[in-house]
Amino acid sequence: GEVQEDVNKADGKDDEDEDDPPLPEDASPQDIEIAKIEKEKKKMDATQKLERSLLWKIEGNKFFKAGEMPKAGDAYYHAIIYCRELTHNPQYYPKYGHNEEQRKIAQDMCENVYTNLSLVQLKYAASLGAGNEELQKVLEEAVKSASEALKINGKNVKALFRRAQAKEKMAELDKANAEAQVILGEAKTDLLAVLEEDKQNRDARVQLKAIQDKLKALKKQEVEFEKKTFSFGNTLSGLGVKEKDLLGDGTIKKKLETAGDGGKWVNEDWLVKDAPIKCVVHLQCTMLQPKQEKPVTISFVLGEKDMHEGFSTAVKSMTVGEVSHFTFAAQRLSANTVLSSVLPKASGESTWELKFLKFVTWHDLERNCEHLLKVHEEGWGRKPENLSEVFIHWRVFGPDGSMIHSSRNTVDLGDGTGGGFKQVEDEDKEPPRYVLGENCWEPLELLCKSLKQGGVAELRARKLPPLPKQDEQADATSNAAAQLSMMMNKFKSKDKEDKDLYHCTIRAELERVIPALVGPEDPRWEGVTAIAQECYLGQQCLDRGYEQAALARFRRVLSWVDHIASSSSSSTDEISRANRQAAAARASIGWVLVSRAAPILDSGNVRSDILKAAQKDIAEAEENWRWLNEHFPDHAGTKLLKAKILVAQDDDFKGAYDELILAQEADPGNNRVQEELKLVKIELRKEEEQRNKAKVAEIRDNLKRVRENGCNNEEMASLLSDLQQTSVTWETVMETRIGVEVKNCQEAGNDNVKRLCTQILGKLKDESKEQRPMWES
Repeated sequence: GEVQEDVNKADGKDDEDEDDPPLPEDASPQDIEIAKIEKEKKKMDATQKLERSLLWKIEGNKFFKAGEMPKAGDAYYHAIIYCRELTHNPQYYPKYGHNEEQRKIAQDMCENVYTNLSLVQLKYAASLGAGNEELQKVLEEAVKSASEALKINGKNVKALFRRAQAKEKMAELDKANAEAQVILGEAKTDLLAVLEEDKQNRDARVQLKAIQDKLKALKKQEVEFEKKTFSFGNTLSGLGVKEKDLLGDGTIKKKLETAGDGGKWVNEDWLVKDAPIKCVVHLQCTMLQPKQEKPVTISFVLGEKDMHEGFSTAVKSMTVGEVSHFTFAAQRLSANTVLSSVLPKASGESTWELKFLKFVTWHDLERNCEHLLKVHEEGWGRKPENLSEVFIHWRVFGPDGSMIHSSRNTVDLGDGTGGGFKQVEDEDKEPPRYVLGENCWEPLELLCKSLKQGGVAELRARKLPPLPKQDEQADATSNAAAQLSMMMNKFKSKDKEDKDLYHCTIRAELERVIPALVGPEDPRWEGVTAIAQECYLGQQCLDRGYEQAALARFRRVLSWVDHIASSSSSSTDEISRANRQAAAARASIGWVLVSRAAPILDSGNVRSDILKAAQKDIAEAEENWRWLNEHFPDHAGTKLLKAKILVAQDDDFKGAYDELILAQEADPGNNRVQEELKLVKIELRKEEEQRNKAKVAEIRDNLKRVRENGCNNEEMASLLSDLQQTSVTWETVMETRIGVEVKNCQEAGNDNVKRLCTQILGKLKDESKEQRPMWES
């Protein structure tokens, strides 16, 4: 293989002979010059060759700066000839007399000179006219020079960029469409490689956008050319038909008014229910009869039941740009959906003018038409992951194409002349900031995870959730203006009054991505400070209700604390500070886990897998509590977590109350402790009420027994005294009917019994004035 070839060359089997062969009579000046250099090189050692190469490189740089491109190219060629053989492995090429260090110098020299040479060739090509026969060859040489540099270093950003430039120019020459697409595709690959290495390379981004536009234009030309195969015959035959019965039963009749491009466009695969690709058609619809209506522009997924069957059938008979009149029977316009309600309603037969504007294919993410994705520009770099900060501008368009909202929207309050509010887009407005997995609107998160920085995509959704609130970090002025803008643009369906948006399209431009801190290996890592910041962000997520994001951040805290603790370079103070952050994180993790597990454990009818997941959450919470109890037994979070576990597992509200009192003493300002203490007190009161209710019912029954069995006044008085000491709510009075029995005893007992009964009834009456209104409300 390659090693054997190197050995052969080292043995002289595939190299020049000691005696140089004579040059042919028709040898070019270049051949003669190269032969002269090769003869001179035999008298030079490796160091001399490198020195001579460097001199020629310096000479080339001087010519380049002076704008003398042919001379610069000649000098760079000389530099390469003197050092190229020294780029070989000295182990297999001992005859060159160089070592590994000299080989590395030669490789760097050749990489640099080849890269410079490609630039010289590009500059020279730019000076040639478009019809110059030399242009193709010069551009090919530029590609070759850049490729030679990339053989040495495949990540050479300048070589990749210059090869892309040369290929872009080659594609502009007299090339067939398919060949030009291939060449531009190769240039695009090079530019994506540049952006992978240098994400902030503005020149590469601009060049990439230009190439993508050219590829789109070539693809469009290709499609247009294919359509011409069908257009002439189809147009003539179409114009010859006055009216056509599309289904043969008179329910859809068509009359062509203006022919379209005549091209075949329908792909039957799009109509398969779970097909990965769906087609969205755009029509301008005008009802002509029974009464003239204003034109409505609408888009819908071909073949879906969201739109009238008649419209789907009609558009399949059309070509792009076509205008036709259709007469529909009522049963062909029977869809009763949010989308169909955008169109005028017709009770019987109706005539419409339909104009086929365009069709667009989309990727069906769930294969059920709920979310369709169209990526226009993927962008560069890596796709953002959870907890990445994204800065994204976005717009929402309704099914009729009208804009519902834009993140660039602001409200112009007018000039005071009575013009009122005006909604405008501010192109200089900074994009909103979101954190994936935290505060990012679900459709935007779906789009962001399909893009890279600089990417553009659209998402068409059958139903969107309500528009998100503005970024909490935005300034008050822009926030108020944006919210007012949303109110002005609020989408109101004819059949729906909620805040959901139907059959809308979101267009997103991902302007910037800041990846989440990945840990100690991240250049942005700041030790315990980074851990404290992550813990703070986790608490913020928890306060805003983003529990999953909070768990993710707290678990990152624990992994980073482990790193600090295990690092030999960490000081005792750093480990102590990190452990305090770990305590806060563990307390919060346990609190979240128990909070979501408790309702499941309290429910008597849940699936076994759900119950198992809840029990796993409790086990993890207990593990966190054991760590806290060992390292921070007096921490408020330790007591709070214990209280949560006691309630979730055993409904031990008394034990939880005791733990929460200790937590309150440790951290009086802890809102979470105060909230839990309030809830536990309510449950304790409920338990007390249940005990008292049972006691009152027992006293009632005993009073009745004593009264009916001879009226033992002493025993009756004892029972009444016990009732007098018991806290009784109005609800208990009404449920147990204790007041009725006390009155009966008042009538049957002696003076002492009567006195006790009067006191009890008065107390019940007084308490009812306070408790009854609350109880009844």
